[in-house]
Amino acid sequence: MHILMVRSILTESGPGTQPLVIARQMRERGHHVTFVTSGGVYVQAVRDAGFTVHIVPQLAPNRHQPWSIAIAIRRLTAIIRQARPDVIHGHNAAATMCAHIAARLGGEKIPCVTSVRGVEERDTHQWRNRIWKHLPGILMGVCERTRERLIGFGVPATKTCVTYNGVDLARFDPGRVSSERNRRELGLEGRIVVGTTGAMVPHSEVNGPTKGQHNLVKAVAALRDRHPELSVLLVGDGPARPCVEEVVRETGMEGRVIFAGRRFDIPEMLSAMDIYCQPSIFGEFFPNAIIEAMAMGKPWIGSDIAGLKELTAGDSAGWVSPPGDVDALAANLDRLAGDAELRASRGRAARKHVQAELTIEKVVDRILGAYRAAGAAVDTGLPRQQVI
Repeated sequence: MHILMVRSILTESGPGTQPLVIARQMRERGHHVTFVTSGGVYVQAVRDAGFTVHIVPQLAPNRHQPWSIAIAIRRLTAIIRQARPDVIHGHNAAATMCAHIAARLGGEKIPCVTSVRGVEERDTHQWRNRIWKHLPGILMGVCERTRERLIGFGVPATKTCVTYNGVDLARFDPGRVSSERNRRELGLEGRIVVGTTGAMVPHSEVNGPTKGQHNLVKAVAALRDRHPELSVLLVGDGPARPCVEEVVRETGMEGRVIFAGRRFDIPEMLSAMDIYCQPSIFGEFFPNAIIEAMAMGKPWIGSDIAGLKELTAGDSAGWVSPPGDVDALAANLDRLAGDAELRASRGRAARKHVQAELTIEKVVDRILGAYRAAGAAVDTGLPRQQVI
């Protein structure tokens, strides 16, 4: 089967990296995958993995003018005619719609599916969610919360499913990396380390970065007397970093907060942590970052936002608190920082949950089921079936 993966931009964040994780697993199962995108920093990683990437600049998220969309559709039509995919797998709504229209204009009836990793949450922009009801094929939510939102927008339940995000356990294997070496290289020997991975991105409705790194710094600062060995490892960068740096100065946390910057060796960075934290206050649905930390055997704390509670493994691996509530975040961190055995037991529960539900193999099984539901001949190699 030939799969056309379409995403507006390939970034180093979860929504941009997950298509490559899926593509690798599809290739292992004998399927052929081709990518189409406007670009992005992760394009080279996709090419280095051996996949063909077609660049269509007009698919970029900031180029939604009618003429840009028309050019994107025209270029997609040519790509589809040449590649003749058996299924279109979109990774955001606009990309799926453009590819679907392009296929129809080229005389092709190709099954479509879309991985839905987020919807518009702002009250002032709810009109954007109308597109979900009109997308062709099957919509694959990354958590139950996403599926509930899609149904609330008018998408028939029969056109939705939940696939979750998945992790490659061969890469995220705590036995494969040296925690001691990575902590030594980062200057974190003898510390209890709470860390987070993710871009530091501002938003008009958020005071600080959307992933809440500044609130993690505040929470650790509140515990400095109870846990003087507690330190912070921040992996990621972005335009909101100065805000986080200012909070570090204001709270007197210089020397206890490590800014590692943008990194691609995420398993190594996670190995240096004792506790993972996802203190997001906006824009999350089902973060890959938490799944990766759980796979590395890390207990976690974070915000009760969107689908994060679905990753707590019934509160045995993670604890959530109200987004933006620094005191509640600090209380959960206090429980873990003061009990090494509790950290170890919850870390074991975290990895066990990933092994049972969130491996990339299990996720791709669900995705192939969605392909079948959309009309793709996944198993037989027969001509395309009826398109939903």
